[in-house]
Amino acid sequence: MKQKLFATSFLEGFPSDKFAAVAQKIDVPQHFEILPRQRFRPDLEILLFWRVFKATLSSGVALLFSSRGYMKPELLACIVMGFLPKRFRPIIVLYGEMFQPDNGILRWIERFFIKLVDRSVYFYVVYSTTELELFPKLWGVDREKMRFCPFYIGDDRIRKQRRKKQVGKHIFAGGNSHRDYGPVIEAAKQMPEYEFILATKKLSDAWDFPPNVRVEWMCLDEYLDFIDTSAVVIVPLTIGLKRTTGLLTILESLSLEKVIIVPDALGIRDYVLDGETGLVVSSLPDGYVKAIRWVLAPENRVQVSKMCIEARKSVSEKFTLEKHVENLLSVMHEAVDLQAGFRRE
Repeated sequence: MKQKLFATSFLEGFPSDKFAAVAQKIDVPQHFEILPRQRFRPDLEILLFWRVFKATLSSGVALLFSSRGYMKPELLACIVMGFLPKRFRPIIVLYGEMFQPDNGILRWIERFFIKLVDRSVYFYVVYSTTELELFPKLWGVDREKMRFCPFYIGDDRIRKQRRKKQVGKHIFAGGNSHRDYGPVIEAAKQMPEYEFILATKKLSDAWDFPPNVRVEWMCLDEYLDFIDTSAVVIVPLTIGLKRTTGLLTILESLSLEKVIIVPDALGIRDYVLDGETGLVVSSLPDGYVKAIRWVLAPENRVQVSKMCIEARKSVSEKFTLEKHVENLLSVMHEAVDLQAGFRRE
């Protein structure tokens, strides 16, 4: 049997034979893999901390996830291992969506927390090229530790040859994390001839919804159905964030050959080529209205069709699990070589 080179809590990589051949799986309780995030279970948080701590020390090299759980047990394990003598300290690669800083004194507490994590982290793998420069400035870590790995969509989320239903006229917008639906609702008021379906938990009855806006949370299959049968998909990300978000909805929409409209939020241009695979607009209502009207204008049908084809092509060429694994393994081999160098010393 081939020797495992590193331990990891990145379970979604194991369907790849290349990844499974060199990675030792850390058993993550299923509780942490269910979306949306489940209720706080301190017993499971402690269990995950212990499993990560034990497997990482045993392997000497680990790929860990940055934002799992309420207590962030993987980060806590990094902190504890950072207090070991340097010759016993494992080499950790921290991977995933990074952190949106809070305001005021909490920001300084978070910065101190990341400084403790940083003692045992040799590489940070982020989802956007912008974060390569931004993350070190925000949190005071070494720029040389930064690596970029584009996000991906798994085969189970890409429904190939799926479109059997008639494409409708509704405008779809979905997601909960760091979304700004206010401008979308204002855009809907200017376009009463179209139905807007907003799939989110962020909106309450206190909002002044026009008659053509429907708001509901839905299961994954329904979510994908509404994307698949939409005329246009909007991903209304909040502008000014210090981390990426919304990437799964973006890639799902691109893979289903939908025209995607998205504001120019952090990292978006690594995934959406404006005018080629989607439309990058201002986050104001007029930006959404102008883009929707352009997409739905009959005279733009040929350009829109080409954009939809290029959208799906971009996913199959750049944002698959296999491409993602190749990029991650490149970083992990760098980490393993680093460990071998330390041993020789």
